[in-house]
Amino acid sequence: MDTSALLAHFFDEPGADVVQSLWDSGLEKPGICAVTVAELKARLKEELAIDAEAQQAVEGYLDELTVCLPVDRAVAELAWQVKEACPERIPLVDALIAGTARAFNAVLVHRDPHLARIPREVVGQVVLPRS
Repeated sequence: MDTSALLAHFFDEPGADVVQSLWDSGLEKPGICAVTVAELKARLKEELAIDAEAQQAVEGYLDELTVCLPVDRAVAELAWQVKEACPERIPLVDALIAGTARAFNAVLVHRDPHLARIPREVVGQVVLPRS
């Protein structure tokens, strides 16, 4: 699951219901790439006036609702393959997130236009609505 999906849920934006249904399904907790930890903290700090509120929100998502998946050399190699498969430039952070999904045979849930550029045969995706 990409940071954009977690933020959609946190702010109750379009796609929040899809994210909530993943948690309500009773299946395993969704996985997130380790770099999502820093990205989520940074984005919530930007959006929320109170650092403590942002930290509490982050910890809830990280500790209770998701499983943090590591980035190792194998994931980095898959991230490179993702970048190579994209017809347009994709930021390294997004490639690492997609590479993590690929490494764990997971479907990438997001609403990020960069990730939407990745061919579906490279990484399976559920693209949340942006509006």
